[in-house]
Amino acid sequence: MATIELEATTRDARGSHNKPLRRVGQVPAVLYGHNVEPRAIAAEARILHRVWMRAGRTQLVDLKVDGGRAQKVLVREMQVDPRTNRPIHADFFAVNLREKLTAEVPVVLTGEAPAVVDAKVGTLQQLLNTLRVECLPADLPAQFSVDVSGLAEIDQGIHVRDIALPEGVALVHIDPDELVVKVAALRIAVEGEAEEAAAAAEAAEVAAEEAAAAEGGEPSGETAPAE
Repeated sequence: MATIELEATTRDARGSHNKPLRRVGQVPAVLYGHNVEPRAIAAEARILHRVWMRAGRTQLVDLKVDGGRAQKVLVREMQVDPRTNRPIHADFFAVNLREKLTAEVPVVLTGEAPAVVDAKVGTLQQLLNTLRVECLPADLPAQFSVDVSGLAEIDQGIHVRDIALPEGVALVHIDPDELVVKVAALRIAVEGEAEEAAAAAEAAEVAAEEAAAAEGGEPSGETAPAE
């Protein structure tokens, strides 16, 4: 796999003073971790976005600060502007390549489930989006790919125990019998019928109330004969 590299510079700005930094296309960040004094840094927004798209939280990045020696880091946290989908703050964690760490690795579904695509009797429910693992930084998988092409029946699923782990990677605090993904029965038609029935009942109730009001008699305008 090609090395992912990122250049950064030391910054002095803090808090609200980061706004001018962002206006010139820089993203404030923090570097901390193994043998590193926490320090405030900044990286070019456009390049940081590309690095984030490639590395996510699981791939090592060669980070150079002020042109110094590259450090192996992971992106621990990335704050993204919901309107532009661009980074606005990042946390980088310097790793020790000889020391195991724990991380959340995304679970990605691949293939098509016959129960959904062919038979059209069910829908996929992904119950786990990440798996927490422990391993050396260099062994950290980018993702776990789960093939759903064998799911042909309702209630069929794939458990944690069914996922092959790379050598040197162990699961942390998770039940191997826990479901990752399953085929659930379609309920759209049933729910649609229930909504239609409820709407019909409401319409009938309104009609009955209107009929009752009409039978109750509105004032006719006639006056009673005088005694």
